[in-house]
Amino acid sequence: MSNGQDRGERSIDEIAGTIVDNDPSNGSGRPGKNPSKSRLLKRPTTWVVALILVGAVVGIVAATSGHKSPAVSGGKIHSFAGYYCQGNQFTLFSSANADAVSNGGSDPTFSTHGKAYCLMYVQTYHWNKGAGSPPGTVGVVRLSGPAKLPKYIASLPAKTSKGQNGAPNVNWFATVSIAKPVILDGTYACTDSDHATWSSDKASGGGGFCLVYADLAMP
Repeated sequence: MSNGQDRGERSIDEIAGTIVDNDPSNGSGRPGKNPSKSRLLKRPTTWVVALILVGAVVGIVAATSGHKSPAVSGGKIHSFAGYYCQGNQFTLFSSANADAVSNGGSDPTFSTHGKAYCLMYVQTYHWNKGAGSPPGTVGVVRLSGPAKLPKYIASLPAKTSKGQNGAPNVNWFATVSIAKPVILDGTYACTDSDHATWSSDKASGGGGFCLVYADLAMP
């Protein structure tokens, strides 16, 4: 049903404005009251716009603060479940030397001296009088250090390369997949599945020849 006095549909803003304008509490005689500002603040569209702007600002701040980029000082970088392996590979430990060797090496030990590293490569030596030895496994076991780190690192299947004068299966080596990081922090021992042919000498203290490469690990 229509009313003959209507001049067309009125918007919500116009209706709300009329109500506010006719409210005697918005008079200019009220101390500290500014009629134009009061009417503006009571308009629904004013609050809708304000809420949209506040929401946009909050969203931008949340998105910015939630993304943190790791500090990198050069070299390669990979993300490993909370750790960043940074820099170039370096020799973390080596018990090898150039003296004459014999068989029967024991597990040599080394320490990270309170720093964390990403294990990247392990190599052992099986001269075995020039005969070498079919490849087995190499690895590292933790003797002490943070309890949250694994005590035993699963043995890694070894590949081989030739030694002096083309002797076969002398160098046993394995690389660690960057998809499954191995973090070293504490005191460790190299392990080898064939101690009977693991090369050692007096200079190594009877410990088998072992070479460990690593990257610096950043939490």
